[in-house]
Amino acid sequence: MPANNDFSSLFAFLAIGAYRASPDGKILRVNPALMYFIGASDEEEAITIGNSSASDWYVDRGRRQEFRQALFGEGRVAQFESRVRIFGGTEIRWISENAHVVKDDHGEVLFYEGTVEDITPRKNAEAALELALRRYYALTAKSQSATLVCDIDGTIRFASEAVYQLLGFRPHETVGASVFDSMHEEDRARYQQEFERLAADESSGEEAIARHRHKDGSWRYIASLVSDARDDEAVGGFIVYSRDVTDAHIARMRLRSLSETDSLTGQYSRAMFERTAAEALERAHQLRLRAALFFVDLDNFKLANDSYGHWFGDQILIATGRRLRAIVGDGDIVGRLGGDEFAVLALLTDEEIHTLEDRAATIVRELARPIRVDATQFEVTVSVGVACYPSDAGSFSELLRFADQAMFAAKGASRNTYRVFTAALEKRVRERVNMISDLRRAVANREFVVYYQPQVDMANARLVGVEALVRWQHPTRGVLAPGEFIDAAEEQGLINAIGLQVIELAIPQIVRWRIEHRCDLRLAINVSAQQFRDGAFARRLRILLQRYELSANAVEVEVTESILLAANRDGRNVIEDLRNIGVRIVLDDLGVGYSSMAYLRQFTVDGVKLDRGFVEGLPDNAVDAAIVRSIISLTRELGLTLVAEGVEDHAQRTYLLSERCIVGQGYLFSTPLSVDEFERAGWLWHVAPRPE
Repeated sequence: MPANNDFSSLFAFLAIGAYRASPDGKILRVNPALMYFIGASDEEEAITIGNSSASDWYVDRGRRQEFRQALFGEGRVAQFESRVRIFGGTEIRWISENAHVVKDDHGEVLFYEGTVEDITPRKNAEAALELALRRYYALTAKSQSATLVCDIDGTIRFASEAVYQLLGFRPHETVGASVFDSMHEEDRARYQQEFERLAADESSGEEAIARHRHKDGSWRYIASLVSDARDDEAVGGFIVYSRDVTDAHIARMRLRSLSETDSLTGQYSRAMFERTAAEALERAHQLRLRAALFFVDLDNFKLANDSYGHWFGDQILIATGRRLRAIVGDGDIVGRLGGDEFAVLALLTDEEIHTLEDRAATIVRELARPIRVDATQFEVTVSVGVACYPSDAGSFSELLRFADQAMFAAKGASRNTYRVFTAALEKRVRERVNMISDLRRAVANREFVVYYQPQVDMANARLVGVEALVRWQHPTRGVLAPGEFIDAAEEQGLINAIGLQVIELAIPQIVRWRIEHRCDLRLAINVSAQQFRDGAFARRLRILLQRYELSANAVEVEVTESILLAANRDGRNVIEDLRNIGVRIVLDDLGVGYSSMAYLRQFTVDGVKLDRGFVEGLPDNAVDAAIVRSIISLTRELGLTLVAEGVEDHAQRTYLLSERCIVGQGYLFSTPLSVDEFERAGWLWHVAPRPE
């Protein structure tokens, strides 16, 4: 092809770089665009730079040779892309070269010519895009959240790798399918409506949960968030971000179930009971019905729980909840309010409201039946409070409060009973609440004092011992007997502190009397079930005995049958600890319970107390007399000491002495006395002397 100079103007004004080279590769011509690109000031400088053997145009070594081989071998090079250095600097740019061989009519090479285009912006954009894509795939490949691009009808056009982790399908398996295909039919219509609302700009696209069928056949809870990207040319549809929330959703469902149902008894939880009961009262108002709320509290649950362990206590609660559900009406609402408290709400007609007390009595009676747990039988009694809607209260919160107050009154009366709310009852409950507040203050202020009741040798009226009995020196009400506060103290967990204060007062007092009157006066102290369960009780007693140098055998710890009945391993350890330090153990109220005699075999005791219930029938009641004779005979044969309590007249004293029961205690000899009263009464001048 002959040389042609007709396009010289085009060569000069071409927007991309152009050049011409001799057959041996020397640059002959360079257009202005190429001069500018390589940083030359004119064509001559550009040719010099291009032909300089010291210059290295290509960044990647070997690219020059590849270019020459392609050009010489094929006669042309198209879109040959390379990185090049701009001469006179350190800048590197991307170029795309096109070149061909120009020959004469005989096929001889006249020269080479070509173009050089700066493609750096495009290559940078491609690199950025590739980096973004790599970053996206790197993130989505390991992400637990799948990304889908869907049409408005739910057809999937793109799926990220995470869809395999989500539902077991490879991305290509989902493309072309509908996002609704794997969805549970109960959820499908709702989500199709959500797509329609989103398309109509009527939805905010909040995350929602639906069930989807996994490839393995299982159902998964998938949370999806849909974004409308139809206006984005790169997307042109809806973007669906989905993640597996199966475990979290199931956990939430379980938590919700737990919040609504008491996990132990299966009855309503407190929150659910209150919500359901409040709704029931709304219905009662609309239907002009009445309602009764029964507040049920177990009286001696703490004894079972502490003595036998929490598992045993749980079985008591389970049995109580089951019994309560069985004895109330099908439409009644039953809930466990917490701890050992239950509640029942019943909607009643005007005629049925008259059965209120019968219902309460039934609850008390049925729940009081013994409960057997494994080989152990335990008797649980309950206190029940009842309040009515709308006569007592106009709202559920008031109804609950008044039923609670009525229960509190039942517990304060005698337990194992019920009380119906009245205005007068509210006043008594308020007084009891105030009394409990005073009781807490009394413990802190050490307002308790000890009274002493003589234990007497009935043959010669000599003093052999005293029983320490607690009294509360109330700042405004005077001296209060135990019957006015002991139940509340036990209920509030204060009895341990009170019992300790009694011992701390009684031991130094006995020591003083023994020293002043040179006698071996014995001290009997009562121990509550809570003290008996206190593992530190024996240790505290030993410390006091050592501090005041009182012989341990001068102290008798009176233990009732109910305490022994509840004696778990810890309780038995307390008995053993007391015996190890030398303290005498006396079984109180012997003969009251059917199993009292058995305890004389199970536990090593040093003495017994004959219950006042048998003594008061002497000598005329033949049954009482027979029981007393047998107990006296038994204790004598076992070598145990015996004290008859409740001796109130001479006939009782005479009968007991005739049966060789020597020591008695009761109003015939003296009421409990304060320290001053005891000393003024002269008992210490009639104490049995210490053997010389």
